Amino acid sequence: MKTQLLKWLCSCLLFVGVVVTLASCGSSGAKSLQKGNYYEAVIESVKKLHASPNKQDVQNTLITAYPLAVEIAVREINNASAGNNANKYDVMVTQYERLNRMADEIYHSPKALELIPYPSEYHAELSQAKAAAAGQNYALGIAALKQGTMEQARVAYQYFLNTDKYVPGYEDVLNKIDESLYAATLRVIVEPPITPANYQLSADFFYNNLISEMSRRTQTKFVRLYTPEEAKKENMRNPHQYMMLDFATFTVGNVYETNNTTDMKSDSVVTGTVKVDGKTYNSYATVKARFTKHIREIVSSGTLNVSIKDATNNRIIEQRKFNGTYVWSSVWGSYTGDDRALNREQKDWNKRQPQLPPPNQDLFIEFTKPIYTQVTSYVRSFYSRW
Repeated sequence: MKTQLLKWLCSCLLFVGVVVTLASCGSSGAKSLQKGNYYEAVIESVKKLHASPNKQDVQNTLITAYPLAVEIAVREINNASAGNNANKYDVMVTQYERLNRMADEIYHSPKALELIPYPSEYHAELSQAKAAAAGQNYALGIAALKQGTMEQARVAYQYFLNTDKYVPGYEDVLNKIDESLYAATLRVIVEPPITPANYQLSADFFYNNLISEMSRRTQTKFVRLYTPEEAKKENMRNPHQYMMLDFATFTVGNVYETNNTTDMKSDSVVTGTVKVDGKTYNSYATVKARFTKHIREIVSSGTLNVSIKDATNNRIIEQRKFNGTYVWSSVWGSYTGDDRALNREQKDWNKRQPQLPPPNQDLFIEFTKPIYTQVTSYVRSFYSRW
């Protein structure tokens, strides 16, 4: 029995040891090494050596992976240098940065530096590659921008961003970034809805909040919504689209009143006392009341037409309608008869007085709230394709 128990314990310890070893290998770079991801294996193993400098399997991973990672990086650099690909210098920059990062990580780990005492560094080569990459991206950006299309302007914008990343402030790249972004951006002028003067304040409130939220929710740098004032301030002469808002129909303040009358009664209600044989007793009776529940509703509703028009040919690209309704209500009660026949809810209603409705301007804003939510979602979806 003792022998069997000992074997079982040994098996458990062996299993735990295997699990721990596998977990350790998984975080030491061994898996990356097995997959041929030598750069990742180097970075992972060096980080592991900070915490566990004496782990033999981690040391072996670093010793094996580092020369292979250097060989792969140098091979990529040489191949890119010998070729004529448009991104040749981008490849070279990436590989030089990897080589330098591996060296930097090793220099900051005593155990790693002991294992790899002379890691390769390529700072001068990286500077030269960045300068060449900046020049190449700048030239490609200029060529793309000259195509004069929105699609190529977006390509040019990315090239100019790359240029500034490699060499900040390269030539006039900051101006080119602004120029290409403007050319790459779909410019939409959003016309405010025309409403009667007595509702203009509320319509303006709706419009200002709507364009602000639509601008936020388009979530793309290549679409910009302008008010007519903003477009005029920027002296814009070439918008791409107009978005026209029109409250085709709306009604504010339609009053509807209903009165629901219910006959109520309650049995065994104490209504007084009686004396029998000199003793006083409660007297009971059925009490009745007629309760009326008054409901006053003020309904406001409307429809907003949204039309998107191509500014170059006045063609309607898309047209949608959005509906909104708001119901304001006031509830109170009245009764005749004995209030002891009423239930608790009816007594509460009876304490209330008819409320004054909000001003029409506020009712206008309330019925536009569901329209506001629908339109912002629609605009976000529509312009996601751009």
